[in-house]
Amino acid sequence: MRILVCFKVTPDYEALRDADWVAGPGDTVRSRYVRRVLNCFDESALELALRLREALTEREVAAGLGALSVGGRETEPFFATLHALGYERAARIEPEAALDYAPAATAALLAAYAQRFDRSDLLLLGSRCGPGDSGTVPALVAEELGWPCVTQVTEIEPTGGGLRVTCAADDGGLSLTVRPPCVLAVGNALVSHLRVPTLTDRLARRDLRADLLAPGDVGVDLAVALAGAPVTLEGLERIDRTRAGVVVEGDTPAEMARALFATHVEEAIARP
Repeated sequence: MRILVCFKVTPDYEALRDADWVAGPGDTVRSRYVRRVLNCFDESALELALRLREALTEREVAAGLGALSVGGRETEPFFATLHALGYERAARIEPEAALDYAPAATAALLAAYAQRFDRSDLLLLGSRCGPGDSGTVPALVAEELGWPCVTQVTEIEPTGGGLRVTCAADDGGLSLTVRPPCVLAVGNALVSHLRVPTLTDRLARRDLRADLLAPGDVGVDLAVALAGAPVTLEGLERIDRTRAGVVVEGDTPAEMARALFATHVEEAIARP
């Protein structure tokens, strides 16, 4: 089984200042100074793929792992980690334009690589990532490939001739048995962190590099794909999620309790 995991490296948006979120037409979020991190859902997908391969190996089923990212040089350190963890295949598609608000173009690149270069049986993606993401990329990739798509996946394990996939549903968990080829969109999985490779593994695979490809190399005309993009960034505004608070004064817990009662609780009790 050939397993391909698509991941995205994003700025650490939690570290941005409020002023960095203000942008006008043609502008973007100012994130150059913050560190890059794995999208949390993609990180879960990368770890689930490792665990799936281990389970398949125990059943004496051959399984190879590949990793694909659409992005710039900021992804290289993450590929080094994935090589150290045992990912044999790795590729990076470097687009000539920003694709944050163009899910169809991103999906076209991922599907073209999976079908024409990697010939994957199973494709894993995070269900969504960063600002501007619509959560539609996994479904669009599945449509391009003509494969079924299971969303909000939380666990994957091999079963007789197929895979048992657990996913979140409106009324709780749902267990499905699927047969590759298929696309799995990983959601709030219990496995939320990628394991850390040993120094020995890093040194043993330090010379491995991800293949660098352009959109044209995988057969995608990016200008045509972007021409139909339905969303154009016109401006950004950060949502204020701060909450109002009151500091209750007092030297002892009893004094603070009396002050709280006098200023808040007593008034509420007195209301008809």
